[in-house]
Amino acid sequence: MFKLSALFALAAFVASAQTTPPKENPYTELSGDGLGKTTQPKKVKPAPRTADGKPDLSGFWQGPLIFGGMFKSVGGPPFTAAGEEAFKFNVTKSINPEGLCLFAGIPRASISGVPFEIVQNSNRVAFLYELMSTFRSVPVDGREHPKDIEPSFFGNGIGKWDGDTLVIDSVGFKDKLSWIDDDAHPHSDAMHVVERWTRTDYDHLAHEVWIEDAKFYTKPWTFARVFSLMPPGEELYEMACDENNIDRDGGHLGYGPLDLKNYPLEPKIPPK
Repeated sequence: MFKLSALFALAAFVASAQTTPPKENPYTELSGDGLGKTTQPKKVKPAPRTADGKPDLSGFWQGPLIFGGMFKSVGGPPFTAAGEEAFKFNVTKSINPEGLCLFAGIPRASISGVPFEIVQNSNRVAFLYELMSTFRSVPVDGREHPKDIEPSFFGNGIGKWDGDTLVIDSVGFKDKLSWIDDDAHPHSDAMHVVERWTRTDYDHLAHEVWIEDAKFYTKPWTFARVFSLMPPGEELYEMACDENNIDRDGGHLGYGPLDLKNYPLEPKIPPK
């Protein structure tokens, strides 16, 4: 039986096939015996590359769940009056959209602590999320955003390579039933997200995010994290989110972010 509160315990990964032999990498990783003795550095495997010479981001990745910390670069959420009102609504009158099996969207899907897979070719980079078994497919062929965009949870993303870094520019987001993180922070339909993905070596994928939303925040902000390649032999789980969801059917979901100290929360009925 699937229990939504156990969502973040799921882990999965199978390493992707390397398309070209690795080149020598000058970077090293410290290794030691735990006793403070000096040991020889451990060599780090370089990031693989595709047949056309681009860094190969393919693989199964996972990083820690981010609770708090998204706004450290600006000292806290720089709300506008409308943004502060939207945040208060989320905390006091809105049930966590993930708890209702709605798509996390970005940047939330990538900071949830749940594994995802990247599949890459010369024209597209696809992100396959274990979270809700959803995906996004980003073109990397030089196109621009369309003039008319149907709002969506993941927005309309277009990619380009900046050296060895994949840059994804996303606009066209829904403005309801969507949080940017697990702390109930809101976003409007004016949100603009720019992600930078860099495979720094074989086992690590750096993710830098820049966000602006002039309706709800007075200035842009950034945050960064590093994902790790998951061990060979594991894959993503299928997540039929609403199947046997005892959190939703059992009335455990309350308003606002999950209360980790007092979970399960007292049942509350959402406003009509």
